[in-house]
Amino acid sequence: MKISDPQFINILSCPLCQNDLHDRKDNMACEQCGMSYPIRTSAIYLAPKGDQLLRQYREEARSPINRFKALIKTWPWLFDILTLAIGSVSFFGQSAKTTIKKTYGNNTQDKIIINIGSGISRPHPAALNLDIFPFKNVDIVASATALPFKDNSVDMIISESTLEHIPDGETAIKEIMRTVKPGGMVYITIPFLMPFHASPNDYMRLTHEGLKQKFSAFEPIKIGMRGGPASALITFLMYFFALPFSLISESAYNFATYFFMVILSPLRIFDLLFFLFPKSIETATIIYFVGKKKNI
Repeated sequence: MKISDPQFINILSCPLCQNDLHDRKDNMACEQCGMSYPIRTSAIYLAPKGDQLLRQYREEARSPINRFKALIKTWPWLFDILTLAIGSVSFFGQSAKTTIKKTYGNNTQDKIIINIGSGISRPHPAALNLDIFPFKNVDIVASATALPFKDNSVDMIISESTLEHIPDGETAIKEIMRTVKPGGMVYITIPFLMPFHASPNDYMRLTHEGLKQKFSAFEPIKIGMRGGPASALITFLMYFFALPFSLISESAYNFATYFFMVILSPLRIFDLLFFLFPKSIETATIIYFVGKKKNI
C-alpha cells in the first residue's frame, strides 16, 4: 500500500472535524472546516498547524538527550544495529512483522496497515508509517490522538512502545478502536517494568490485564512478552548504577545510563530461558497484545 493509492486516499478524514478530505493533487482539502493538508514526495502532512501536542513534542525534543536520539534516527541502519547490539531489551517475543505474516500471509496488497509512532522503523513493507515527526521512512505525519482516518476503515494498526509517550494515551487508544474495522487487528506493545525513559517524554505503563481492559473492543488473540525479566533487570540496574552521576549533572547521568546499558546488555540472552516460564509475563519489560476487533 502507498499513500498515493486511491484505496488509502478514500479512507482519509479531516483530523479536526472528521469530515471527508478531497484530493487536490498537492494537498488534501476539507470542505467542511476549510483546512488543507500538504502532500509531499515522501509523506502526507495531516497534523493541523498549531496542534498543541505537536508543539509540546517539539519543546520536549529540544533537550540534549532527545536531540541525540533524533540524530541517531537520521541513520535507520545505525539505529537498528545499536538497538540489537547494545540495547537493554531482548525483543525475543512475537514481533509486528510476524503478526502481519500470521494474519495475512503474503496477501497484504489490499490491506491498510498503519504503524503508529513508527519513528524510522517499518515493521513490514506493506505497513504505512505514521508519526508526529517527519522522520525518514514516515509516510503520514499526524497525531495519534487525532487519527486522520474514517471510522472502521483500517485493517490493522500497529503501535510499538508508543502509547507511553503520548500525554493523552487514553484518547489515542480510543482513536485506534474507532478506526480499526470490525474483524480488523491490532498489535500493541507497551512497557510494564521499565524505568522512566523520555522519548521525548514518558507517561504510562500497563500490565497484560491492563492491555485487555483498555482494548476491550478487541478479542485477545495472543498476549505475551516482547522483553522478558532479564531485560527488566538490565533496565533497572543501568538506571540504578547511573543515579550517583546525577549529582554531577543531567548529562553525566544520561551518559552513565547508556554506558551501563552497553555493559549489561549481554544479560538479555537469559530471556530465552525465561520465555519458557508462563509466569514470566508478570515481570516482563514490555508486553504485546494481538487483538481482533469484535463485531458489535
